[in-house]
Amino acid sequence: MTCDIVALVRNQPDVHTVIDGMLAFGQDLRPRELDGGVTHLYDPGGRLLVSIEAPVFVQVPGEVERMLGSDLSGRLGTPVWWVDVRACADVPEAARMARRFADDLVRWLGGLVWDAEEGS
Repeated sequence: MTCDIVALVRNQPDVHTVIDGMLAFGQDLRPRELDGGVTHLYDPGGRLLVSIEAPVFVQVPGEVERMLGSDLSGRLGTPVWWVDVRACADVPEAARMARRFADDLVRWLGGLVWDAEEGS
């Protein structure tokens, strides 16, 4: 099972710039871009830590609340960019790294982070 996190950001995200920032600040990661805009982050030993899906532009009012629950009602309008971030469950540091990526993305672009474990 994975740890699922969603970054909902106000401006079009540049996933690679955020990853470059994480690397510049000392995170020991090996990024690899796959077909379809998916990016994987590996640890130095080659273990997959995080999968970052291509950002999706959500323009339909109420769609975010429909997908993630009414707790988000009024906290974030549309349009927004939706970025799925999934951490591998069998690697202890993966969830921390996924949350760090999502938090950094929101810090730079505005928005919020929804975490499946927290429900917010």
